[in-house]
Order: sequence, then C-alpha cells, then structure tokens
Amino acid sequence: MSYSVLGKTSMNENLYISGDNKRTCIGIDNIFQDWLRANKDSLPSDIQAKVDAGELTIVDKEQI
Repeated sequence: MSYSVLGKTSMNENLYISGDNKRTCIGIDNIFQDWLRANKDSLPSDIQAKVDAGELTIVDKEQI
C-alpha cells in the first residue's frame, strides 16, 4: 500500500489517501503512522515534501 497527499480538511489539516483510494486519513492516524515508519526511507515525493517542510511528523511507536 502507498499513500499520497489528497488536499486539506476543513480544519486546514493535510489529508492523505491510500493508493487504492479506499482510505483517507490525517497525519496522526495510527495506520498511516505505521506505514510512514515502515517506509520512511522511501516515501513518495509528495509525502516526503510534507515531512521535509515540517507539516508531517513521523511519530516513534513508543510515543503513541
């Protein structure tokens, strides 16, 4: 599975969508965070750009 940036929510949070278009979430979603941790070395460029800009944080599993 992969994710990409979909847009913004009404509360101005980044919204992400799964590659199969079956799941949307915001950055703090546990399943999305698991995927981020597992793929942190090879994130899609749009997701990596959000991480680099400080708009998306990959949270350590111990902090959840």
